This record gives sequence, structure tokens and C-alpha cells, in this order.
Amino acid sequence: MYEPEQRDGSVPIAVQLLRRACLALDMDPGVAKREIRKALEVLLDSVPRTPFDLPVHGLAPWQARRVVDHVLANLDAPIRVEQLAAVTRLSTSHFSRAFKLSFRISPHAYIVGLRLSHARALLSDSNEQLSQIAAACGFADQAHFSRVFRRRVGCAPGLWRRERRSHLLNDPVTPIENPAGAQALHHHRFDLPHLAGADDVAA
Repeated sequence: MYEPEQRDGSVPIAVQLLRRACLALDMDPGVAKREIRKALEVLLDSVPRTPFDLPVHGLAPWQARRVVDHVLANLDAPIRVEQLAAVTRLSTSHFSRAFKLSFRISPHAYIVGLRLSHARALLSDSNEQLSQIAAACGFADQAHFSRVFRRRVGCAPGLWRRERRSHLLNDPVTPIENPAGAQALHHHRFDLPHLAGADDVAA
């Protein structure tokens, strides 16, 4: 494999080999073929391989499904990018690039969005304490949950619960959540008000 400093000289070498091939083409086709093969090897060796290994078209459908299934099955536990990369059989760096191409947000932001969606459902439909909801949704503790919720939703989770229930009592016809919300999880989309930072993911 040619080192980066050798790549600049690979084209002249390939050109020279191809010229030899042209000269030998009529007299000795076998020699011409060997020279062409050498030129091809020089050119291939001079090309950095990494860009061709990148998933430039994002995750394949089966990879996206595995990621979503893994996240939904482990919302109550820490989820690392390395774990998600493993289920897609990609390196961590390649996975992160492919994920962002497919989902339009980072893995961290997507996980936080799913955690908060689950938290809103629990706040609406249960009487569980905030500390229990925080644990069920994978946040480090109630303080962490409240901080992320306030940052993303705009108010504290307790206040959100009271206002949501008050709204339900005053207008029972209006659904608490978008009926398509559950389907959105499996269609690999999430309507987030703004991207989450890496510190939003429970450690």
C-alpha cells in the first residue's frame, strides 16, 4: 500500500506503464497485459480506501430497524453509540455518519427524543412518581430527567403533567398525544423541537 506521500507519484508511474503496454500491444500482447495490470495496481494502491468504506447512503433498512428495536427495548438503560454500531455491524464512526444521513439527527438526539416521548406517555397515562418515570426512561435520576425535559419541552415535567391533565378535563375530545406518534417510532422519524446535546443521554 502506498503511503500518502507516495500517492502523488503514482500517476506518472501508471502513465509510464501504460505507455509500455501500448508499445508492446502489437508485438507482445502478453507483455501489454502485464503492464496494464501493473498500472491498475499502482492506481488502486494510491487511492485512500476509507472513503469507499463509508456508508454514504445511510443505514440499510435492516440496520435502521435493528437500531430502533434496540433503543425501544432498552429505554430504561444506558445506550451507547458503540452498542448501536455493533447491531448494525459498522464501526462507531461509520455508524454515526450513516445514522445521521438516515435519521437527520445524531444518535444521541434520537435516543433523547424517544426517552422524552416515553416519559410524556407515562406522565399522561400514569400516576407514577417523577423519580420512577426518570428511571423507566433511562435518565440518570429525577434531576437529570427534569433538566432535560425542561430544556426540550419548555417546562418542568410535573407542570407539564398538571397542564396536560387539566386540558384533558376541559377538552376531553382532543387526544393527549398524536395518534400517529407510536407509528412514527417504527418509521424511524421523530419530530424534535431542536437537537439534543450529548449530555442529554443518561450515562
